[in-house]
Amino acid sequence: MKQLAHTLRHTLLTGAIGASLALGLTVPAFAQSPVKESEIVITATKTQRDLSEISSSLSVVTQEEITRHGYTSIADILQDVPGVEVFDQSLAGSKRINIRGESGSRVLILVDGQKITEQKSMDGAPLLIEPSDIKRIEVIKGPASVLYGSEAIGGAINVITKKGGDKPAQGSASVVHNSSTDGFKESLSVYGGVGKFSYRLSGSHSDQGERETPDGTLEESDSQSTTLSAWAGYETEKIAMGLKVEDYDSEVDSPPSTVDGKPFNLNLPEWSRRKASVTVDLKKISARLPKVHLDAYTQKTQKDFEQNMKITMGMMGTVSQDIKTFNDQQTSGANLQLDITPHSKHYLIAGYSFTHDDLEADSSIKMPPMINKAYTDEATIDTHALFVQDEWKLPQDLMLTLGARQTWVESELKKSNRTGANQGSVNDNEPVFSGGITWNGIENLTLRGHFAQGYRFPDLSKLFIGTSHGGSTTDANPDLKPETSNNYEVGARYNNGSWGVDFTAFYNDAEDYITIRSIGTNHYQFANVNIAETKGVELALKYRIDAWKLTPYLSGTWMEREFKSPKKKKKKTGTPKFSGRLGIKYETPLTRWPALVWTDFWLRAASDSDSYDTSDKLIAKESWETLNFSMGAEFGTKGQYQVSLNLNNILDESYKTARNTLEEPGFHAVARLGVKF
Repeated sequence: MKQLAHTLRHTLLTGAIGASLALGLTVPAFAQSPVKESEIVITATKTQRDLSEISSSLSVVTQEEITRHGYTSIADILQDVPGVEVFDQSLAGSKRINIRGESGSRVLILVDGQKITEQKSMDGAPLLIEPSDIKRIEVIKGPASVLYGSEAIGGAINVITKKGGDKPAQGSASVVHNSSTDGFKESLSVYGGVGKFSYRLSGSHSDQGERETPDGTLEESDSQSTTLSAWAGYETEKIAMGLKVEDYDSEVDSPPSTVDGKPFNLNLPEWSRRKASVTVDLKKISARLPKVHLDAYTQKTQKDFEQNMKITMGMMGTVSQDIKTFNDQQTSGANLQLDITPHSKHYLIAGYSFTHDDLEADSSIKMPPMINKAYTDEATIDTHALFVQDEWKLPQDLMLTLGARQTWVESELKKSNRTGANQGSVNDNEPVFSGGITWNGIENLTLRGHFAQGYRFPDLSKLFIGTSHGGSTTDANPDLKPETSNNYEVGARYNNGSWGVDFTAFYNDAEDYITIRSIGTNHYQFANVNIAETKGVELALKYRIDAWKLTPYLSGTWMEREFKSPKKKKKKTGTPKFSGRLGIKYETPLTRWPALVWTDFWLRAASDSDSYDTSDKLIAKESWETLNFSMGAEFGTKGQYQVSLNLNNILDESYKTARNTLEEPGFHAVARLGVKF
């Protein structure tokens, strides 16, 4: 792997420099102003729709935003989306996404509409996705279970990747340096199209060192990743087909910490994702059947997890405990969707979705000289679902959207050598519904209301296998009930080219919330013990001052969250009441040279976020604010060169975000150089 990384890095750097020198002067004239990306979105309805027709809460992150800020992680790309929080717990190179207070295990991650599932993780699916391959990201906030199923009870993130080009041979390359880790990330893509055929080949390598914070270096906080992908497509007026293979490998270290006053260390020597997928779209079949979509994929995720800590064992005194876990999950999935126009006022989609997860979890516990145990668990889960959604255009500029999904789940523990393991199966079936309405009676304005039900079936770890972490053990519970929720929201969108406003008020009520209950000293069990109520307001606001080329903006969230159990209520849930970003952008084309320059100056902040641990001990997290500045330019005869410099946490503030145990980086710079050829 190290040799591959070295070779890939050399290739990327050589390719970027060579392409810049050889092709930089041969590209035709540069457009004097940037072209705005269309507001067409697909995730909220599973078909192309203008954002003004969407009744649910949806945010879009464009390719331009991703490129300008030199992000090395998909999670960091989403950190300023209202209602979204990024966290990495104690693993600096393994970040996850929280939406409206819902943990990563309640947020569905999609790549081009296909799931990344995770059956043995407390924090949800890994974000093993290369940022340089991303065309845009669409974020549904609130339950998306009607269209996407169980894992989307808190929301869904659809990463839409780049495909081919419009010339036989094109390419792009970039190098990003992060001074907080003294790390480099390089990427290279070659793509193109000839007639009906198109292709893309991509690779990247990231090597991030130990994180520098205002209070010193976080030892063993380094991470490395390597990605390779290939895509081939064929498209005519009647059919579009695509085939893609992906390989993402990562290695993540965790800084040493203490548990009960004793040293604790964990590492992830491997967390990888390998996938092959195919998509077929049949178009313009008839007036009543404009499109049929079919996709299928097979995916393997592997995680090698190591823990070491010191524990007290009575007369034996303090001994070393080593826990090693290797999870091998094989996923197969398929989706069929029919787009139907039964009437000029109706657009109906109906479909079938299938997912099969096969998990093999091998673990060992060593506590010399007495304990040396090895466990093997094999479990499967099959999910079938039928869904339908009808968009109905009504008089007076109204659009009504109604949806329903019926899900059937069968999970089974096929093999286990654990004492007391509950071998057998657990089944469930559940309908969920959604409804929304939009009104576009005033130009540039959309008023909307939306209701959605959420459904989340317990994963295999919670039902059958359990987990050991940090000196404590959490037992599985095959009697767990699925989580359900009802989400209500109203909102408004307005965009006239100068003003841009997106406002949402929401309330979510979740029942049978799965968490853990104590059944002994450092011994817990998964259980349905909580009701979770969440309410809040999200706002994104901007105003373009054309005369000065300035755009002041604000994005933020006010949110309150409460857990209720039979014995108590908890309003301290680790959710900051206020969070957001306030800034001002400047952007203008230059008249003397073919270039576009921009700057961005902003404050990012969050209020305090206290919570309780499993022993009801209060964990206090203080509010924080950081000041940040970025600048960059796109130049060359067609804007084929990009350069940017981001200065983050300029005042060198020491802080931790709500759900992180690690201190964030101090003042640091992120520089990016890119080229298209």
